[in-house]
Amino acid sequence: MNERILAGRYRLQEAVGGRSDLWRAHDEALGRQVAVKRLAAGVTEDRRRQLEPEIAKAAGLHDPHLLAVYDAVWEEDVFYLVTEDLEGDSLARYVRDQSKVEPERAVDLICQLAGAVVQAEKNGVYELSIDPKTVLIDEGYLKVIEYGPLATASRAQSTREQIHTVGVLLYELLTGNGWSDLAPTRQVVQDVHQALAAAQVHHSWLPERMESIAHRALGLLAEGGYQSMQELHKDVKAVRHAIGQAADLLGERGQTGSKASAGGVSPVEQVRDTVLGAAQEGMAKVAQVRKMEFVKQMTEKSTPKKRSPLLYALAAVVLVIVTGGLWWTASGEEATTVAHGEFQGKEVKMPNLINKTEQQAVQILTENGFPQNRIQWVYKPTDERLTEGKIYQQSVDPNTQVVTGEQMIVLTVNGTMTDGQTAGESNGSNGGNNPNGQESVTAGVVPDLRGMSQPDAEQMLLKLGYRYSFEIKSGGDTPAGTVYQQQPAAGSKAEQGARVTFYVNQ
Repeated sequence: MNERILAGRYRLQEAVGGRSDLWRAHDEALGRQVAVKRLAAGVTEDRRRQLEPEIAKAAGLHDPHLLAVYDAVWEEDVFYLVTEDLEGDSLARYVRDQSKVEPERAVDLICQLAGAVVQAEKNGVYELSIDPKTVLIDEGYLKVIEYGPLATASRAQSTREQIHTVGVLLYELLTGNGWSDLAPTRQVVQDVHQALAAAQVHHSWLPERMESIAHRALGLLAEGGYQSMQELHKDVKAVRHAIGQAADLLGERGQTGSKASAGGVSPVEQVRDTVLGAAQEGMAKVAQVRKMEFVKQMTEKSTPKKRSPLLYALAAVVLVIVTGGLWWTASGEEATTVAHGEFQGKEVKMPNLINKTEQQAVQILTENGFPQNRIQWVYKPTDERLTEGKIYQQSVDPNTQVVTGEQMIVLTVNGTMTDGQTAGESNGSNGGNNPNGQESVTAGVVPDLRGMSQPDAEQMLLKLGYRYSFEIKSGGDTPAGTVYQQQPAAGSKAEQGARVTFYVNQ
C-alpha cells in the first residue's frame, strides 16, 4: 500500500497480521515506532464526546502491563487510536507451548495479570479483557491490550469472569493440563495438589499458598472465594514478595557464607533457616487474614481435638460399624459388577501409560479390566520429539487405586490424529445440515457439533453416551474455539459407546 500520513505525523507503514484495521507506523514528530488502530467509523459528534473521556483515562494509565495509549486521531468520521508498538506472542500460545511452569514462574505471571486489572480499575477503567488469547507476552513480560476504548463489547469481562480466568490460567500453568468446565471438582483439586507436590519448590510454604489461591480463584471452596481482583492480587503479590525477599537473602548470604561457617553452622543451613524464616514471617504479616481461613480448615481436618476417653470409645465403635458396612456394600457391588463384566468394577492400581503408544495403552488398560468406552483421547502436539506419537499425560496418576469402569481415563498424546490411530476408527465425511448443532440430539444418531464450543460438544456427546476425542488446530471457517469438523458425520447412526472425533479451531 502507498504510505499514508495521519494527523500530519503518523506515517502508516504496514498492516499487522494481515489485518485491515491495525498498522505499524512511524511517529515523524518524536521519531519512534507506534501502532495505529482504527476503532470506529461513522462516529458522530455525540459519540465522539462519549469516547473522549474514555480515551483520556486510558492515556492517563502508566502501568508496564497495560498497552500505552499515546494519541487519538479523528479524520472526518473515522476514529484512530495511536499506541505503543508491541512484539510477542499471545499468552494462550505461551501456555500451550510451555505445557507446565514452575510455581514461582506461575506466581509472577498471575501477579502481572492481576496487577494490570487493579491498576486499570484504580483509574476508573472497568471495561477490560484478560483472555489469554488477547494478552501478549514477550520474554516473560505481559501486556493487556484490550481495555477501555480498546476493548470490544463482546470481550470485556465481568469481575467474576476475570477471577475465573486467572484461576483457569493458574491451573493450566501448574498442571500442564488443558482446562475443561466439565472436569469434576475433586479431579481439579487433585491435579493442582499433585502438580505442586511434584514441583521442585524452594519454599516449603509455597504449595499450600498456591493451592489456596487456585481454589479460591476457581470458586472451589464453599466459602471464601475472591470477591474482587484487588483481593486476589493482594494474595498473589504477597507470595511474590516473599519469594523475592527470600531470593535476596539467599544472594546476600551467599556472599558472606564462608565467614559464618566458623561458628559451627554451615552457610547452607544458615541461609536455609534465614530464608524460610523471613519468608514465613513476611507471609504472616502480609497475608495473615487471608491465610487464617484456609489454615483453620486444614487444621480442623488434620489435628485431633482433645476429647474425653468416652468419646474416643464411641468413635471407635462407630468406625468399626461404618467400615464393616462399607466393606459389605463394596463387596456386594464388586461381585455384582464383575458378574456382568468380568474384571469391570474391580479395584486396581492405575498402570503407567507415559511414553506408551495408543495401541499399547489400550491393550494394557483392557488387560486390567478398563472398558474402552471409559477412555478419552486428547491430541495436543508439543515440541518434544522423544514423546512424539506417544502418551505424555494421563488423568489418573500411576499406582493410584481406581475402580475399573467407574472413572473416565483421559490420555493426552503428543501429536495429531491420523487414520491409523484410535480416533480414526470412523471415516465419515463432515456432512449434516445443522451448522449450529441444535437439532439432532436423538439417541443412536451422531449430533452435529459444528459451531459448538469444545465444552458444549463434550457435554452433548457425554449426554448421548458416546466416547470422544478432540484435537485443537487451525482449520475450517468457524470462530476460534469452536468445532469445524467431526467424524462420523452428523446424522450417522452409531450405538452408545462409539467414538466421535471432532476438531476445534485454534
